[in-house]
This record gives sequence, C-alpha cells and structure tokens, in this order.
Amino acid sequence: MLIAPLWCVHSLGMPDYPAHIAGFVMIADAAKAPPWASFYAIHWALVPNLASELIVSFLAKLLPVETATKLFLSAAVAMWVLGPAAIQRALFGRIGVTPLAGAFFAYNANFTWGFFNYYFAVGLCFLLFAAWIASAKKRGLGALVGFTLAVCVLYASHLLAVFLLGVMIVCFEAARLWSERAFALKKLLLRALPIGLVFLPAAITFVFFKPVSAVGGKFAFDFADTIRDRFSAAIKLYFDEPAYLLMGALAILWLWGLLYDRLRVHPAMKILVIVFAVLTLAAPEWALGGWGVHLRLPAVFGALLFASAELRLDTRTTALATAALLLLSCVSSATLAENWRGYNRQYGEFRTALRDVPEGSRMMTVLDDDSLSDQLDRSPDQPYWHMAEFAIVDRGAFTPLMFTTKGQHIVRLKPPYDRLAASNAQQGSPPDVSELEDLAAGLKDNDPDIEEVFPYLKFFQCHFDQAVIIRGTGKASDVPEFLTLRHVGSFFAIYDIHPTKACAKR
Repeated sequence: MLIAPLWCVHSLGMPDYPAHIAGFVMIADAAKAPPWASFYAIHWALVPNLASELIVSFLAKLLPVETATKLFLSAAVAMWVLGPAAIQRALFGRIGVTPLAGAFFAYNANFTWGFFNYYFAVGLCFLLFAAWIASAKKRGLGALVGFTLAVCVLYASHLLAVFLLGVMIVCFEAARLWSERAFALKKLLLRALPIGLVFLPAAITFVFFKPVSAVGGKFAFDFADTIRDRFSAAIKLYFDEPAYLLMGALAILWLWGLLYDRLRVHPAMKILVIVFAVLTLAAPEWALGGWGVHLRLPAVFGALLFASAELRLDTRTTALATAALLLLSCVSSATLAENWRGYNRQYGEFRTALRDVPEGSRMMTVLDDDSLSDQLDRSPDQPYWHMAEFAIVDRGAFTPLMFTTKGQHIVRLKPPYDRLAASNAQQGSPPDVSELEDLAAGLKDNDPDIEEVFPYLKFFQCHFDQAVIIRGTGKASDVPEFLTLRHVGSFFAIYDIHPTKACAKR
C-alpha cells in the first residue's frame, strides 16, 4: 500500500524529483552526444552519494528511466517497512504489531523531499543492522567479510548511512557488554575488533578520498529555527504536511504500553534508543556542505523505537490493532497519491509548454512570492524549485539549479557554465521576481542574498534565454522590461530574456 502512490502518477510530487530524473537521463544518454552535452558532462568518481545513480542507470538499460526510478524508490520504501520488522524478528524471534506502527515512518521528510540516495541507504542500513543482530551468537570470518563488503556498498550509497549503522552496532554491542558485565579489557577488544575491521575499508576510503564538500562547508545548528522541523520530519502525509495526529496517536500507544506494562523494549536496544533520541535533537541543520541534516534522523529514530519494542496483547486486540494500522496505512497512501496527482498535472502542463522553447536553451527559475502569498491556501513553492530541470530532459537545456555540486554529484558543468550555476546547497533556491532588477544590475548592497545565495545570477540577462516564473493563482507581479512573455500557464509563465546595454560592457 505504501508503494502504490509511486505507480499512480507519471511524475512524483517531490521537490528534487525533476533534477534526479534529469541526472538519470544524462547518465543513460551520455554516449549519444545529446544537446545538453554543451553544458554538462558525466564524471564518475568515488562519491559517497551514488545509490540511485548506480541502480537506476543499470535498470535504465532495460526500462524507461521513470520506471527504473520508481522501481528504485519502491525497493527503498519496502526496506523502510521490512527493515525494522527484520530488526524485531532478530531481537524477539518473531514479528509483532509494532513494526506496522513503525512503517508509518517510511513516509518522512527525506522521502517527500526526494532525498533518494539517503532514503535508500537508510533502508539498507536497517536490513544490515538486523543481520548483525541475527548473527550475534555466531559471526564467523565469512560473515565479517560479508558485512565489510556490505558497508562498502552502504558507503557508496550514502555517507551518513554508514555513520548511522556504526552507531547502531556500537550501541547494540555496548548493551550486550553491559548485560554480560564483560568489562575486562580483553573482552572489550574482542568485541570492538570485528566492528573496526568491518568499517575499516570505508573509513580508509573516506580519509584518502574525502569528498570535497567534507573538507569545509557550512556547519550550523539553528535549534530555535529547526526544532519544529525536527518533529514534523518524522512522518509526512505529503510534502510540507506533517502527520501530527498520527504521530500523537503513536506516542499515546507507546506511553500506554509502558504505563500498563503492555510494551517491552528489548534490553539490547535501550542504549540505542537513548542515543538516537539525543542525536535527533542535536543534529545540525548544515554539515559537510549539505543542508537538512536535522531532517534525516527523526524518522530513523521513530522506526527504531517501534522495532525495538514488543506490544503484548491478546489475540483479538492484536487483530483489531493490525486492522486499524493497515487502514491508516491505506489512508496515508491514498492521501499521498491524491496530492501527487495534482503536481503530476502541473508538471505535465509545464512539459507541454516546453515544446515551444528552443532546444539547448539556458533557463532559470524565479519565484513570484507576492503572487504565491495572494493564494487563499498558500501551497509550498519548493516542489517547483527544480521544475525547470525537466527542460534538460525534454529540450537539452541548461539550468543553474541542476545537482552538480563538486564532491557530491557525478554530473559536472563545463566552463563557462560552472560560473553560472549554484555551487553548493546554500545557493540551491530560486530568486524572487523582486530581486531581478538588482541581479540584472549586479547590485548587492540592497539584498544580502544576492551575494550569498545568487552570486551566479548577477547580470543574468547576459547569460540566460528564458525565465520560468512560478506564480500560483495570485496576482502577477511586474517583471523587468527586458523580459517578454512567451507562454502563460495556470501556475507559471515563461519569459524570453533579452540582453541589456550592461551586457556589452562585460
């Protein structure tokens, strides 16, 4: 049921979806000299963020890119459901009703944003942790070799997932040592040595082939601004729509079970639950050049919380609880599918309008915030941030917000276009229409965002051919005179950009 929405629409309503699709198409068509080859190139490198690039590109040899992408995401959702269930099976020897409750965390902020690689890698992380628990009593050389190879695969999928798996394993082994009162140095070393060997190749790879973004980059916590996001990220009905009622119901179920002695947390998982609760609250907003780290852990914590516990109910109550949870899963799935149908229609309208755009155009996205604010029900604008990346697929275009960050992605920009695009996550949002005049004049004193977020768009009229202005249904704002209307859609407009006198001086 949770996989079903992926197959109910052509284009998924995730903010990052168009850029991912564009990247997959580039990988698939790299040898065909497509129009976008004037702007982009594929540079394979040992980047710890390659899960979808490797798997989807392989599947795309046999299937259309969109179908291959949906198969990849279907596997990821399945792992988010089956992984916590496998953890409970390894802990208790059976699967109870709590993993069904934990399955709601499969719809989380990482999924609805479209953080493909991280989401897939964490699902794999759950399965590997379950295998580690299941092999606790007998873990021979062959198993250690297998885990070492699996951690290498996890590293290639996403770096943060390796860290999470390491924390899970260390917490689990620490709890076992505590229960066995095995505090002798020899026993500690014997327990630590296999863990070190399993993670050693990944650690060496990180040290000697450190991603460029990991060398520096912004590092910030911003607790006051992100505390609400940390809670809302755990379960999402769809993008920007937290399931507070559902999260409240799950919290009540958990507390009720503890108060009435119906719920038991496995002793080997108590340290892990506490550590992940702390990490969820303490995670930075920015780290290693990437944004949204604080959104990554709430759903992981929720899934582990329910995987670690067993709810002891009689047969009839278990059946009723199971039926209720399955019904809620169906409602969540239907809600997401209906929301995505709306974005699918809008994306389809935009891609139809692209037929009138010249091939090989240079296209930028602009937000009309006043127009969007005039809507009775302001919908989030993030799902449109990367909409122009469909033009890469359909018209071989150049866009400045395509995922090309050095050290994080294998799609790279060719000169001089590397100076006309966002170079990091901080620059990953479109400008507002009110900022176009200053950007065109190269002014920075009136708006600090121009220097910090949009430096690559200064004198944009000299480098870009079209602007896609996202307006929603509100009253349209005025645009600079050097923009002429090409197409008006139900929620956007495409303008041709004409060079100004300032371009002759550059």
